[in-house]
Amino acid sequence: LATPDDAAAVTAVFHAAINGKATCSYDAEQLSAWCAGRTVEQFRRELELGMNPFLVAEAGVATPLDPPVGAPPAEAPDAEARRPQGGTPSAPATSSSRVVGFGALRGDEVAYLYAAPQAPPGTGSELLRELERRAVEQGWPELRLTASLNALDFYKEHGYRELRRDIRVMSVEGGFVRLVAIEARKRLTPRDGLPSRSSGEPALAE
Repeated sequence: LATPDDAAAVTAVFHAAINGKATCSYDAEQLSAWCAGRTVEQFRRELELGMNPFLVAEAGVATPLDPPVGAPPAEAPDAEARRPQGGTPSAPATSSSRVVGFGALRGDEVAYLYAAPQAPPGTGSELLRELERRAVEQGWPELRLTASLNALDFYKEHGYRELRRDIRVMSVEGGFVRLVAIEARKRLTPRDGLPSRSSGEPALAE
């Protein structure tokens, strides 16, 4: 699980995922407003409270993620990268291992799910499966989330059903920016509660 020391790395993934994957659905002003909504200090406070445990995916990447504006570069993690709860530990993280994705639940909601463009294929899917497993373990009959336009197909492929589209208004210097966001839900089944990890997918750090 992520600790407050991972705040800069988590924020870097947040910014990299937005700026690297959502350009086809939102313009530069919208992306900037979206990124401004979460800073290193905000993530650090949330991690310190510990009310919503953050899962992180670690992998060796050739190109390090740029640190968020105003944040010092994150040090490479030295904790062991482990499989989801119930699995066996994977090899210890090397000095080149970095956080490339993260996710968190807030009750019956997927509050966060982001994977950097540099993340290995399957990172987002593996994080989502583990969040669903934990939701089943906690007794939630379904999960809800708010998806961006560029992520809608991903969630549909994982069984989420679009409910409605909303306009989110974000304040920026000199005015407001409007973003389209999509509310979606998925009915969970006992199968979603089973751990599943294919070879070659990134390990989740516990």
